Amino acid sequence: MENISRRGLLMGGLAAAAGLVDAAGQPISPGNGHGNGTPSLKHAKGDKNAWDVIVVGAGAAGIGAARRLTDQNPDLRVVIVEARDRIGGRMHTDRTSMGIPVERGCELVHGGPYASTYPWIEQAGFDMRMFQSNYIRQADAPTSSPSSQWHQWDSPTSWLFPLGLPDALIPYDPAGQNLPLPAALPGEMADAYLLRLGVTAANTPTGLNYELTDDSEPLYDTAAARVAAPLRDCIRYTLHPEQAPEPEILDPNDSRYDDGDYKIIGGYDQLLRFIAGDVPVMLRTVVQEVGYTANGVELLTSKGTMFGRRVVFAVPAGVMQRRDIAFSPGLPAAKWAAFDAFEYHDIFKCVLEFKEKVFTPNGTDNWGYAESMDHFPTTLWNASIAYPGYKGQAIVGWETGAAARELHALPLEQKYQAVLEVVRKSAGDPGLQYHKAVMTDWANEPYSWGPYGSGGSSRDMAATVGGVLYWAGMRTSTVSASYSSGVAQADQLLLAL
Repeated sequence: MENISRRGLLMGGLAAAAGLVDAAGQPISPGNGHGNGTPSLKHAKGDKNAWDVIVVGAGAAGIGAARRLTDQNPDLRVVIVEARDRIGGRMHTDRTSMGIPVERGCELVHGGPYASTYPWIEQAGFDMRMFQSNYIRQADAPTSSPSSQWHQWDSPTSWLFPLGLPDALIPYDPAGQNLPLPAALPGEMADAYLLRLGVTAANTPTGLNYELTDDSEPLYDTAAARVAAPLRDCIRYTLHPEQAPEPEILDPNDSRYDDGDYKIIGGYDQLLRFIAGDVPVMLRTVVQEVGYTANGVELLTSKGTMFGRRVVFAVPAGVMQRRDIAFSPGLPAAKWAAFDAFEYHDIFKCVLEFKEKVFTPNGTDNWGYAESMDHFPTTLWNASIAYPGYKGQAIVGWETGAAARELHALPLEQKYQAVLEVVRKSAGDPGLQYHKAVMTDWANEPYSWGPYGSGGSSRDMAATVGGVLYWAGMRTSTVSASYSSGVAQADQLLLAL
C-alpha cells in the first residue's frame, strides 16, 4: 500500500488545500509561523481541519510530543488523532470490569522518581506506591502449608537447596574452594543441565531460579551456560550458611533503593490525562493514507481529510509492519527495513478478581510480586495494593516467552483457568473461584499488533522523512521511554519550524 489511490498530491495542490498559499496562490515554504513572515496554518484560512502539527496516536509518546509542543509554543495549533475510543494506547485502565480500576496493559512506573514521567506524577499529587515485598515459592513445594512456603526472593534461605545439597555436588566445594563445575553440553538448557547434576525441580534453590529466569522465562528456555556462577554460590551458601547475603530492605524514602517498581493508585490513565491537559484529541479517527510534500501533509482518515504542516507518528511498530497506513511518496527503504526487523515479545497478562483476599504470602496482603517456579504463569502480582475499603483482591497472572505462547494458544476460559490454578496452588486452596476475569490479547489488537518488543534500527525508525514526517515511540517498552521519545521528537520539530 505505497500509493494513495484516491488522489494524487502535487506540491501546489496540497499547499492550496491546506491554506498554505499567499495572495497570488503561490505555495508558502514551511517556517516557524511566529515572527519570520511565514504564517502558520491557524492564521491561513481558519480551516478547522488545518493544523500546525497533527500527532497520530494518543499513547505516551504522542501525548508527550503534543504537550511539549504546546508548552514550548502556545501559538501552535496542535491536535492528536487516535484510532481507539480512548487515550493511552497500550496503557489501558479498565474502570468498569471490576470493583477497582485494573490495568489491561502496562501497569507499573519503572524506576519511580527516576522515571521521566515522575515530575508529572509529583505535580499532580498522585498516590504512588512501591512494590516492596516480593516473594518467591519453591518449585513443587507442598500446598498443605502455603504460609510457610513463601519467602522474600533475596532472603538467605532462597540460596539454599531446600532438600539439602545433592551428593553429586558436594565435591565441587571442598573446604569452600569452588572447583569448576562440569561444562554444559552444546545446546543444553538449564533444566537438563541441573538434572544431569542431580538437582531436581523440587530441590532447585528459589534464588537460583529467580537469578536465571529472565522476566519469568522458564528454565527450559534458559541456556545452561548461565547456570555455573549462581549454582556455585548456592553450593557455597548451603555448605556455609553464614556466608549467605542478607536481603536489602527497599525504602522508597531512601534514594539508594527507590528505583524499583511503583503503581499509581486509582489508575495509570490518570497520568496521561493530566499530561494531555487541554490538547484536543480526536478519538475513533483512523489514519488510512498519507500524502506529503515539503509544504505539508495531507491525512485521509476515517473522519475525512486533515492537513498539517508537520505530522508526528506515534504508533506502534506493528502498525507500520502491517502497512496499515499508506504513504505517497513511499517511505525510504531503510525505514521500512527497520520496522520489518522489529519483533514483538511474547507477553501474557490476565487479571482475576476474587470477592475476598485469598492470597496473603506469609500472612501479608501488602505484597508486590510472587514467583511460583513450578506452574505457568510463574508470576503473580498484587493489582489491588493500597485500596482501603476494597474487600476483594485483584491478582495479575504474568508470563513471557515460550510459556506465554502456550498460554495464548488456549481458549479464553482456559487461560483464566490456568491463572486460577496458580492462585489456588499459591494460596493452598484448591476450591478457590474467581469472581471476574479480564485480559487483552495485544498481539491481535488492531491498533497495536503486539505488546512491546525489540529489534530494528531505532535511528532509522526515528529519522525524519521529507522534513515533515516525525516518528516517536515505535520500539520503546516502557511508558517513560515512550514519553521521552515523544518529547525528543517534539524538540526536533520545534527547531525546524
